[in-house]
Amino acid sequence: MPSRTDLADLDAFLDIIRHGGFRRAATVRGVSASALSHAIRGLEARLGVRLLHRTSRSVRLTAAGETLFQDLDPEFRRIDEALDRLDRFRERPAGRVRINVLRDAARLLLTPLLPAFAVAYPDVEIEIEVDDHFVDVIAGGFDAGIRYGGTVPDGMIAARLSKDLDWVVVGSTAYLNAAGRPKTPEDLTQHRCIRIRTGDGRIYHWELGAGDSAVVIDVPGTITLDDSELAIRAAEAGAGLYYCLEARVAHEIATGTLEVVLPAWRSSGPGFYAYYAGHRQIPSGLRSFLDFVRAHSILGQGPL
Repeated sequence: MPSRTDLADLDAFLDIIRHGGFRRAATVRGVSASALSHAIRGLEARLGVRLLHRTSRSVRLTAAGETLFQDLDPEFRRIDEALDRLDRFRERPAGRVRINVLRDAARLLLTPLLPAFAVAYPDVEIEIEVDDHFVDVIAGGFDAGIRYGGTVPDGMIAARLSKDLDWVVVGSTAYLNAAGRPKTPEDLTQHRCIRIRTGDGRIYHWELGAGDSAVVIDVPGTITLDDSELAIRAAEAGAGLYYCLEARVAHEIATGTLEVVLPAWRSSGPGFYAYYAGHRQIPSGLRSFLDFVRAHSILGQGPL
């Protein structure tokens, strides 16, 4: 019969392989990488076999480690699933939830709701990592990610959190008074534009209009940014025109530091979606959080 220490260290061993190394596994487990390394060395000593080949850059399974992983991984997953199913019987959702979120989603969806959620669900611990780059949420040890609906990875369960969202081109009054206001999408090619680098490294082409009249413009510009907050501040300062979520610049539009240009060429795109692995029962804490966001978001729910 394995001891509690053995079971904990075996679970740690599985996490190291699932998450691709000591550092990520340590982050997920809330311990230091050195503590995790010490635990694995102790496990190997007790078992009398080496489980991992370790270098400064990589971790690989030995033959014995591969055999142990293949035998234990499905069994420990079944234990996780059984414990997840017990969450349905809790009177109050509880547990730790880690979510990877786009910056705009963090600002528009989550920031206004976190105080109220913390009061409503005091036993749920939420950890949010904000990152516009595409992230493997499974390898990163996250319970879920939040991205635009059209970018949810294949094979994941997707849950809508907001209605579809409008995108607009904006600029400062000072810039527009000096450079002129574009009348058609083609006029953008004669303007300074703040270009967008997406999470997968591509330069984003601006999508304007809808239906048969929709156009896609590869706008010119000497400034390329991958952060919407920085880009909005640059547009306010007169650096050029910027294409973004209308909801993201609602305050700036209302106060007059930015104005919408080509308003007839607004385009609508998929709203924010949560996504998570479909191989396991969704934990009660995550389910409660996503339900809360969907029910209370100022962006609205939209159709399922």
